[in-house]
Amino acid sequence: MKTGKRLSRELLLSCLDFGKALTSELDPNRLLERIMEKISKLFPSETWSLLILDEATESLRFELSIDLDLELVKDVRLALGQGAAGHCALKQELLVLEDVRDYDFFHGKVDELSGYRTKSLVCVPIVFAGRTLGVLEMVNPRSLDEMSLELLTMVSDYLAIGMENTRRYRKMRDMAIRDSLTGLYNQRYLYHSLEDLVQKFNAGKGCFSLIFMDIDNFKTVVDTEGHLNGSRALREVAQKIRGGIGDDAFAVAYGGDEFVVVLPDTDNFHAVETARKIRESIKATTFLTRWDRNIRVTASFGVATFPDHAGDVKELLALADQAMFRVKNTGKDRVGITA
Repeated sequence: MKTGKRLSRELLLSCLDFGKALTSELDPNRLLERIMEKISKLFPSETWSLLILDEATESLRFELSIDLDLELVKDVRLALGQGAAGHCALKQELLVLEDVRDYDFFHGKVDELSGYRTKSLVCVPIVFAGRTLGVLEMVNPRSLDEMSLELLTMVSDYLAIGMENTRRYRKMRDMAIRDSLTGLYNQRYLYHSLEDLVQKFNAGKGCFSLIFMDIDNFKTVVDTEGHLNGSRALREVAQKIRGGIGDDAFAVAYGGDEFVVVLPDTDNFHAVETARKIRESIKATTFLTRWDRNIRVTASFGVATFPDHAGDVKELLALADQAMFRVKNTGKDRVGITA
């Protein structure tokens, strides 16, 4: 009995330590690192994974795992109610499968992809204020005793608080660097990021490019359709810009109907190609169809590259802006290149 009590006390202290670590961490990446470190010690199992619920698609995706290559399961999505994890997320209840063969809803896709053989499974819902955030999944755990399950439920409560804290922190941080209308980054983020890029590429070889763009005759759209529809059109244009750039690039709402695209590790030739792609996408789109309007717009572009055309942020922005205005003054709806 003494050994049992001592073990219970040690586990409880570890659980409390885990809770402190989670609820005090605001950085999402560091939070996940702490999850990996703490849970693997608290609840040994063959593998364990954290699945996050994407509210937009109402499906779970693998976010973090120990001893499971996430690359193998990066495309796996489990709908609410699908598989053990999906069942757990939907019901918001602890799920213990002592033998997965006894359950028709067990989803064996991950075993097929990874080569593992799941015999037993524990799924714990991560719920905050009645909203499912994800599922903690343990494959072939070493212990399924009542005390371990109670502690695991307690850990999931801490985890929910930690994940919600990081979500709110990320939202507040984004509010400081994002444009409220389009969801793109704002000028504050632009200038900070450009200074970082200049320092990075001054220290070594490489380049980055800027695209300055302005919607042609946008005042006419606002005068004809009103300010509300004008704002809607700007949001839809922003979506087209995002869809035309890669993951490493980012777009900025520079002001009014002007936008800037930043392309790290991109030379002038490929930046011009990207600008042309965005231009064609915008020109081919009919905007505001959701509101029974049929608006067509075009845009003018200017491109400049560091360090080919300028050695500092202010000059680089000015050159891209000038290239764009030359287009505006000579017919619009084209891509201007810095000489």
